[in-house]
Amino acid sequence: MILPMDAAELTRWRQQHPRYTYWCGTLLGGCGEALTDRLYHSKVCHFAHHPHHTCTRTANGEDSADHLFMKGALDEWIRNQELKGTVQWPRRAASLGEAIDVDLPDLQRRLRFRLKPGNSGSWANDAGKTAEVDWIFGLDGPVPHEFFDGDGYVFRIRFETRGARRCPYLGVQRRSGVTTWTPFAEATLTDEGLTTTAVEEIRGDYRRAVVARGSESVAGKSSPETTAGPGSRQLSRGELVVAVREALELDARWATRATWKGLGQTVGTDFSQYVVADLRDLLSEVDSPFPMDEPVLSALIRSDTGEPLPYLDSILEALGLGRPSSATHLKRWVQREVDRAFAKYGLPARAVPPALPLNAAVPEIRIVDLPVSARRRPPARNRRARPTEVRHQAPIDRSQLQHLIAQGQELAGSGEGKGGTRLRSEIRSARRWLHGTRNTKLNDRGLRLLRETIAGLEAAIEDAKMATQPREKTPGESNQRRCSLASPEPSQQQREAPAHPAQAALAPTFRRDLRQRLIDVAQAGSTTNWPLLAGVKNTPEEERRRLLSAIEDGTHDDAPLLSALVVAPGGGPVPYFRGILQDTGLAVPRSDEALLRIWRREQERAYAAYANPPRPLPPRLVPKATAVHDARGSA
Repeated sequence: MILPMDAAELTRWRQQHPRYTYWCGTLLGGCGEALTDRLYHSKVCHFAHHPHHTCTRTANGEDSADHLFMKGALDEWIRNQELKGTVQWPRRAASLGEAIDVDLPDLQRRLRFRLKPGNSGSWANDAGKTAEVDWIFGLDGPVPHEFFDGDGYVFRIRFETRGARRCPYLGVQRRSGVTTWTPFAEATLTDEGLTTTAVEEIRGDYRRAVVARGSESVAGKSSPETTAGPGSRQLSRGELVVAVREALELDARWATRATWKGLGQTVGTDFSQYVVADLRDLLSEVDSPFPMDEPVLSALIRSDTGEPLPYLDSILEALGLGRPSSATHLKRWVQREVDRAFAKYGLPARAVPPALPLNAAVPEIRIVDLPVSARRRPPARNRRARPTEVRHQAPIDRSQLQHLIAQGQELAGSGEGKGGTRLRSEIRSARRWLHGTRNTKLNDRGLRLLRETIAGLEAAIEDAKMATQPREKTPGESNQRRCSLASPEPSQQQREAPAHPAQAALAPTFRRDLRQRLIDVAQAGSTTNWPLLAGVKNTPEEERRRLLSAIEDGTHDDAPLLSALVVAPGGGPVPYFRGILQDTGLAVPRSDEALLRIWRREQERAYAAYANPPRPLPPRLVPKATAVHDARGSA
């Protein structure tokens, strides 16, 4: 059985079945010992062994009992068909739950279910196809080509969760790769074998083709066998496009990303023989015509190294979507399309996240100057211009930056201490920027980074000049120095000054600005990262956590966490997201899987809250920390 995973549902289940006991099933590969039902408010409820017990069961997913649900469905199906037969697990199977055999002696038929492939990853070791046997294969491996010969189709089986049950669905996969699914209970058994509506259509087409070949033979025309030999399938262009599209949708259903090798095994085509231009044209047809609200299936295909296809930008341009603004943003865009495809085709389907703009990493938002102490940037006269100024100002000549580099080099030789170290660091950064953008046409963000680089180098030059100039102390300064040495008590101004420069960024004005930027990102259905959000890279994680926790709305409990829109450099939640949950009074999950679900749900809630018009907020997946403590106390 499947234990209810929600705390409220498990509570109702306990009330309805107070005398139920649970055991680790030996038919699932378990140890046969007693289990307890664990109720959690901060993570998924589940079965667990008693303490200090070791179980050898390895399969713990919801599909680990599919063979039991399949056996129950077969017993019921045989009764409804008024047949006599036996359902058993073959002893020759490598592991329990891998295969099910059904013998129907009255009809002289046998059904052979192979839910999982063998250790080799295929069903090649099974017996060959015979007339009195129907083979039904799972979805975890490719079907041997010889099973397609003759009929032009094979049976597949998959399961969907419905409440506490796993319901089987029988699929008819054609040679082209297209699969038609039917509830297994609706399948029938005839003299020709297992039958569904799709099978009847294929058999009808096959009979008509045989009649047509017979008439041609009578007319004196040769009729060679057109069935593709083992290892190859002759597909028309249209069939190949449909087959690839169906295969990608199936991969999205099971939340997996495809490769050309895997697609070739599913479709039966050796894509390694294709040139890049042919692959590009094929995927352009797979996604054409492209509805604007649909995910791009081509984004599901990855290279052998896990990266997006190197020619994906050409496919997007052929679809009329434009070109990505950068290679880094293309990776973020691909990940968003993968999430959208998993949401649309997954089981069960869920709300599809909004599409990410292809030509910008984040929408154009209002940029507010950060406090100087938090950014460690030059004085206010050198701060970057606002977007309205950028749009009406001519591009900055790079010669200005080159002139500053030459000026800084003259001072760097004599500059010592912090001033000289900072100047040399700014010079190195400016050189790297010039070298990396020498053949690049700058967009608004590039111009903004250029201005920041110039401002930082100008400030470092000013500091180096001040450090080289001798400075005479006035009598007042000497007296103040002596007084400060004699008095250990700090002044009122010193007590009120922030202990760290970044604490000045906690000022109400800065919090409002930072929050407004995240609201703009949520309205666009996008995400951002810390350097792009705050304009500074070297902020310690503790300070980032403190800043993001401070901008969350604490006026009502159901407000979405805007900090979930800030992603780590490699994607996913930032390392200190658990700390943000703790700072905002929410429970902290232990597993990374639960944390990822909570993080994604908070993103969906932020998109819904700031949509135009606002949408209903999905329920929060993490409770308040106080509720968890109260539940533990009552337990």
